[in-house]
Amino acid sequence: MREDRPAVAQGITTHYNSGVDEGRITDVKLQKRLMAGRASVPLLRHRVVLIAHLRRRYTERQNPSPR
Repeated sequence: MREDRPAVAQGITTHYNSGVDEGRITDVKLQKRLMAGRASVPLLRHRVVLIAHLRRRYTERQNPSPR
């Protein structure tokens, strides 16, 4: 625990947020599990890109930009 203290302090105090990246990694892992042994890499790539596109559209709909 003491070894991780500087990393935790930096994670709390810095403005950088890796939430978006973590969400995309979670999506990729989910698709890999769902398609394990059933599809090729190009199909997996296509589905990951599609999910990213749909997630972006859903987020934009939830947070409309001010005009």
